[in-house]
Amino acid sequence: MVRLVSVSGSLLGSALLLAVLGCLPGCKNQAPPAAEATAAEPAPPVPAAPSAAAAAPPPAAAVADPAAAPATAAASKYSEAPFDLVIQPKGAYTTGKAGEAEILISAKPPFHANDKYPYKFKLNEAPGLKFSNMVVEKDAVKVEKTRATLPVAFTPESAGKHTMSGKLFFSVCNDDQCLVEKRDLTLDIDVK
Repeated sequence: MVRLVSVSGSLLGSALLLAVLGCLPGCKNQAPPAAEATAAEPAPPVPAAPSAAAAAPPPAAAVADPAAAPATAAASKYSEAPFDLVIQPKGAYTTGKAGEAEILISAKPPFHANDKYPYKFKLNEAPGLKFSNMVVEKDAVKVEKTRATLPVAFTPESAGKHTMSGKLFFSVCNDDQCLVEKRDLTLDIDVK
């Protein structure tokens, strides 16, 4: 059967290839060809290998996208097994007056805050908000045994609703390992 498919002028080989390719879209909810290697008829996946390889990545990408989405979707809170993370307002905000938001990382047992890690929060530009620094570095971070606190200083330039966002780089450890993490954070600011 493999020889028939490899002969380009063979009508039977072409018909078999079309039949296998025609089956692929209808079989998308079944296990990928690699999982079917123990099936009673292993010959059809061989001619379809190039097409199956091309068809296999979309399901893998579809599986990867939901996992990637939470990592890339910005949020104001995260609660995961080793830590809780939140960005929150600190007080009320008035146009032209310095204000501050706070990022709080709380390690959950058996984890603790990594005092040797260079914590960093990289801010995105935000219309209506002027930041003291676009990057909050480790020297501004207060690291305690189970928590780390990062102040985010800014001055509102106009009244209304504004959005502060950026990427936080941080680490928590237990006795066996240190997790180096990054999360996209966002906070809605209401300025009077």
